[in-house]
Amino acid sequence: MSYYLLQTLNALSFSVLLMLTGLGLALVLSLMNFINLTHGSFFLLGGYIAVQWLASGAPWWAAFPAAFILTALVGAVLDRFPFRGFYNQSHLMQVLLTYGVSVIFADLMRWGFSADTLSPVLPELLRGGVWIMGLPFPAYRLFIIAAGLLLALLFWFLLDHTLWGAAIRASVIDAQIVETLGLNARRLFTLGMVLAAGLSGLGGALGAGMLSVYPGLDEEVLLLALMVVVIGGLNNIRGTLLSALVLGFVTTFARVLTPAFANVIALAVMLLLLMIWPSGISARQTRQV
Repeated sequence: MSYYLLQTLNALSFSVLLMLTGLGLALVLSLMNFINLTHGSFFLLGGYIAVQWLASGAPWWAAFPAAFILTALVGAVLDRFPFRGFYNQSHLMQVLLTYGVSVIFADLMRWGFSADTLSPVLPELLRGGVWIMGLPFPAYRLFIIAAGLLLALLFWFLLDHTLWGAAIRASVIDAQIVETLGLNARRLFTLGMVLAAGLSGLGGALGAGMLSVYPGLDEEVLLLALMVVVIGGLNNIRGTLLSALVLGFVTTFARVLTPAFANVIALAVMLLLLMIWPSGISARQTRQV
């Protein structure tokens, strides 16, 4: 019983990382109607920033705000160029652009941070384990669960229960009407891109101590984030949270019970969910954009 409890906590910690990355992608893809395949690069960049920060001897707790701020700044730069010119283009053009940018980012990070697998030097407070029902569980994963859930709740509240979130959703539906009310739709989209990039970078910083950091992690995370958003349902933050939990638990327990077929089982479950709910497990009425 205690063994499966620990695996449940492992699944929850993995789900939290999927939540943070999926929420950022959901903001850009669902609410801003922009396909950003560079999103996984923000996750990897945040992980590298955390590794370098923790190795520098600077205060460990500042590594996570630093990853958020620096990746958000990268998102702001990309928003001004080249993304800004493609927000009104077709999805195919957006895919071609952002995939090309992601390839450039991958090479730059491989050149700047090496092609080795890197793991952060965790602070003393987060090292070791906590005994749960007679079995040890990594203290750092408990930290991921607590921090990630708090951030996910904050993000959900920001988008669904604030004027800023309502303004972004309204801008997607009809930006011209929003601007007649005195709001700058272009600036709202910039803030959305910045927040999405920062969230993905923060997820990478938190995940570095659990997944390590290596070239190719950006592509793996991007695929998982896309699955989370699509299965959860477009235009639905609550569905993204639920989908991240489902995918995290299915993937973790599949690796525990049948390691050789873990990926097959996880993908089969995701396919089944899409067959049952083609518009997502918690989809709302489709909006015309």
